[in-house]
Amino acid sequence: MKRLLPLFAIALLAGCEKEITVDLPDTPEQLVVEGTIEPGLPPFVILTRTQSYFEPLDLTSIANSFVRNAIVTVDNGNGPVQLDQVCSGSDLSPEEIALAAELTGLDPTLLAAVQVCIYTTTNTAVFGEVGRTYSLRVEAEDKVLTSVTTIPNPVPLDSVWFKLALQRPNDDSLGYAWGRLSDPDTMGNHYRWMARRISHRANGSVEDPTFISPLGNTFEDKFVNGLTFDFSFIRGRQFYSDQPEDNNEETGFFKLE
Repeated sequence: MKRLLPLFAIALLAGCEKEITVDLPDTPEQLVVEGTIEPGLPPFVILTRTQSYFEPLDLTSIANSFVRNAIVTVDNGNGPVQLDQVCSGSDLSPEEIALAAELTGLDPTLLAAVQVCIYTTTNTAVFGEVGRTYSLRVEAEDKVLTSVTTIPNPVPLDSVWFKLALQRPNDDSLGYAWGRLSDPDTMGNHYRWMARRISHRANGSVEDPTFISPLGNTFEDKFVNGLTFDFSFIRGRQFYSDQPEDNNEETGFFKLE
């Protein structure tokens, strides 16, 4: 009996294995529209196509996912204004790449490596204004897509501070960013947290060339309507980042220097 027990256990474990074949249905390619407009800034619209789950994800496929030569217009009530197509790539200087990354939120490494096209304008007539409503119309690849948005009154942060995480013994430098917010007593406010480190590296470059949104950066006031509350977030990271602090024990933490 003693000899059979190990063999029985091995047979039992081996019997739990089962091959599963998942047949994912083909789905038609769709257009994805990501548009932003903020007070004092021009509208930015990024057009991409959906990709299959098992398609290769490399710089070539990413570049090919961006939609070019679309007709994109924005109307704030004074008539439509067509946005210009602006593309990145090797023709832009490092300073222009950094500016484009800051304005669009796209990764500067991606902007420098491939031709990424967005739609925007220098026409100040359609720059963002608080309380104003904007209509977006996109004509691309035999499709017409429309959307409407209004820039709400901003809700400022009451205060922002740094607090040690104290998750490791003798840790006196790693922590999280905290904020305090007073939500208006009207239901339906939504918030997005973004942070940026403005300190410089040894080579003189800024640690975070753009504002970064960490995982779970958006929330609504469903459970905090009309309340003053504190919240915290981890440090986000740029896509494809190879910086040491994004690949070691400092990942997710802000750090005191």
